[in-house]
Amino acid sequence: MAAHNWKFDFATSEPKRTVVDPPGFSGLKDVASKNQNGNRNTVVDNELLKVKKAWDVALAPGKQLPMQAFMLWMSGNSVQIFSVAITAMLMFSPIKALMSMSQVFERYETPSPVKVSFMDSKLALPKVTYIALQLLTILFGMYKLDAMGLLPTSHSDWLAFMDPKMPLEYAA
Repeated sequence: MAAHNWKFDFATSEPKRTVVDPPGFSGLKDVASKNQNGNRNTVVDNELLKVKKAWDVALAPGKQLPMQAFMLWMSGNSVQIFSVAITAMLMFSPIKALMSMSQVFERYETPSPVKVSFMDSKLALPKVTYIALQLLTILFGMYKLDAMGLLPTSHSDWLAFMDPKMPLEYAA
């Protein structure tokens, strides 16, 4: 019988490597030595990565606006269960997102021994953008409610609260 090439010997500590690493691959030993030499650069890179990810999270509601506008358009302006449910979802999901904003951005915050004001924080602008886009989503819902006629915007919507006109004189 011929010798088998598919024999594994787990007793040896390092296997023979016959496969060449692909271009651009750096082994684990190289990565460890880079981290020890450039520790300060790693911290700065992590901070930049956190801010970039925070921007991605902040801009996510804006990326959903065209799809939500299309859903509102497809649901029509008549008062039906489907259009009311989509509009309710459009109104309540940004409110829930605004209520849980601190948890959304918590993972991107860097602990600091000194108290930093909101405007001096690196995440101030992403947070303001996140709030603005969520409010824009709520405005889409308000527009849809007005188009369906569910917002009390005319005089006839408030007739129950108006006093009847008192005549100035009677004719008999």
